Amino acid sequence: MELNLTRQELLQVSSTCRKTMRLLPLGKKKQQKVVVGDETGTVQCFGMKKDGVVETIFKTPPGEREVGRIELAGAGGKSDASGEEPIKIFYASGGTVRGLLRKGKEFLRFNTNLTEPIRSMFVQDDHIFTGGEYIFNHFYQLKDTAFFMSNDRINDLTSEFVTGGSRAEAVLACQDRMIRVLTGSDLLYEASIDGPAVTVERYHNPTPSAGGPSQGFGPSSPSAPQVQNDGRFKELLYGTENGLIGQLLLDASMMRRGWVVDPALEGRRGKAGGVQCMCSADLTKDGMKDIMVGRDDGTVEVWGFEGGGSRPKLIFERSLQESVTSIESGLVTNGNYDEVVVSTYSGKLLAFSSEPSSSSNVAEAGQKAEKSSPQGKKGKADKKIRALRAELDKLHEQVEREKAKHLSGGDETLIAADLQFKINDKWALNPEEACYQLHIELNMPLETILLQSDVPVELLEAESNVAIVSRTDAAGSTGLLATYRCQEAVNRLELRVRTVEGRYGSLQAYVWPRISPKTCRAATYAIKPLSLHTRLQHDVPEEQLPALNVLRISGSFTLAEVHSWVISCMPEVPARLQAEEAKFQFRNTFLGSLLLCEYRKGDATFRSDSVTSLAIVKEAVTKEATARKIQIQINVEIKDETVGDLLRRLDPMLQYQLALTNKAKLIDTLKEVKMQENDISFLAPEYVEIIENEAKIKKELKEQPGRLQFLHGIVTDLFMDKFKFKGQNGAAQAPQLQRLLQHEYSLPALLRFFDQK
Repeated sequence: MELNLTRQELLQVSSTCRKTMRLLPLGKKKQQKVVVGDETGTVQCFGMKKDGVVETIFKTPPGEREVGRIELAGAGGKSDASGEEPIKIFYASGGTVRGLLRKGKEFLRFNTNLTEPIRSMFVQDDHIFTGGEYIFNHFYQLKDTAFFMSNDRINDLTSEFVTGGSRAEAVLACQDRMIRVLTGSDLLYEASIDGPAVTVERYHNPTPSAGGPSQGFGPSSPSAPQVQNDGRFKELLYGTENGLIGQLLLDASMMRRGWVVDPALEGRRGKAGGVQCMCSADLTKDGMKDIMVGRDDGTVEVWGFEGGGSRPKLIFERSLQESVTSIESGLVTNGNYDEVVVSTYSGKLLAFSSEPSSSSNVAEAGQKAEKSSPQGKKGKADKKIRALRAELDKLHEQVEREKAKHLSGGDETLIAADLQFKINDKWALNPEEACYQLHIELNMPLETILLQSDVPVELLEAESNVAIVSRTDAAGSTGLLATYRCQEAVNRLELRVRTVEGRYGSLQAYVWPRISPKTCRAATYAIKPLSLHTRLQHDVPEEQLPALNVLRISGSFTLAEVHSWVISCMPEVPARLQAEEAKFQFRNTFLGSLLLCEYRKGDATFRSDSVTSLAIVKEAVTKEATARKIQIQINVEIKDETVGDLLRRLDPMLQYQLALTNKAKLIDTLKEVKMQENDISFLAPEYVEIIENEAKIKKELKEQPGRLQFLHGIVTDLFMDKFKFKGQNGAAQAPQLQRLLQHEYSLPALLRFFDQK
């Protein structure tokens, strides 16, 4: 089943934040109105006339801070004198919450006095739930009644009656891969999911249960038992930074896992943009609520339940080439057809309508054509064109006024240009590809991005990247200097970078928009020592662990100090700890090796089947402890079999890359043979295969130009670290190792070389 939706442009506003666009409930008319807030602090409400012209209902003056969130709250279903529900519009700007009535009259201005700007909010009756960077607050009748500090960043929140009491519980979506349910200031329970939680939404779609409720949350694998809601549970939807969408079932005692959709498992590995926003509505009219998803890579999706199935299937997909910040479903342009309304980072408001683009009944279309006047149709079209031209003239006048204002100082005056623009960026590890994805987006067209790094990194090809890449090799430098130049008018670029573990520092991005006068902004991204390690959500049982090397560190350090060392070494570690000890497990996304961390005040233990991982931890912790003048003692236990196991794991990758490199060297020679000989059947089959797959081989080498050197670096580091832990210096044997890897490689020879004393 596929859903056919037609795109229609609605309005252009300034840049928007996540979840700052809502649809008002239906009033006397059959069409809904849209309320949206932007970075200028302006909130405006508009509707669409029958001729497609935008009708502004109200527009507030610009504010001091951007609009960070918009929420709606009703008044118990009561209607006013006009017959419309007196809906209330609440929006957060900085630490202030304001309230507007349907016509735009301000009835509330509440300064929360919070130290953090409000990033997420939910309003219900007299209750206002707010989430800052790490702090959650619950206000009842404008009085602060509950407070909670999260271990990691709060990305979103909602509220639901979970325990059945008179007061709703708050549900937090947190960066540390946790969904937390709060009752007042206390944590009721929490459950981990397979990615940083970005958004959480209410949902209700009861279906007959195939069995009783499960006894716990459980893993998220496709074979894991999943609960269906038979009406006994409260239901939530969540979306993650790595693209997962899922269902949660809650009651007073625990949280249960429903269905989970992983884009990688669905055969959509390259379409796993982070979930920015979600909503639900019955677009297909099958009695089951469909799920609308907006992603940070610009993808708009609709997932439906075909034939009453228990798992959703993708029924609609479009790409907007810029981040989707809000998504809603309703009746905006036509009261007879459902629509998916979205807002983007640059401020575009679009509708995807189920209204057919052409009549399906030719006879009916002919009757309508006879009844309607051609002159009337032409008049409506002319009216719309005149309105668009008037809007363009108004914009041209505004541009000319700004130019005159800018040049008012005279020709000889140098005017300092301080054109403010924001960068919407995302720096995240992609575990499937073992590389970092850097998304950079502006609310205006991009012209150039300059990447500069003080540590060696490898640039990889990104399919969606339309920019021209120029690399600069600086003499004596091991870092990176590359330029991306955009030939087309694009607002967003996706860059892919593979880091080298043990080489840590920072990556700087200098961004130029396509504006005049030229101006630039810089952003910095940390490259951590163990940058290719990703945190495991579910611990590997002890009986399933391979042989592990052990690194023990003891000393007079506090839990906060050792936790800061772990944060500086590895990604995806919570910023705060509530317990008196911590335990994490990590997996190297490239090699598959494990790293287990357990630490408390005065003691830390790191275990890994990779000697190099422990060497990097030792170096980083020693550097941090020395900088803080903290005395530590280090004990190491190395098992020789772990080195051989890791080399066997590397062997298939080394063999493949060596074969690929050798094939590339033969391409020119074989092409010359083919030009001289009409029949090449006399060649060996492997040579014929190289000629036939020439384009594929070249493309693969272009996408991974430094892969073989990257693998050689891993082997060399492993050799040096093994002998370093034994108190020996392996630098003298390094040239022999390089010759073996480049000219005489075989796994038995490499194992013998590592076994030498």
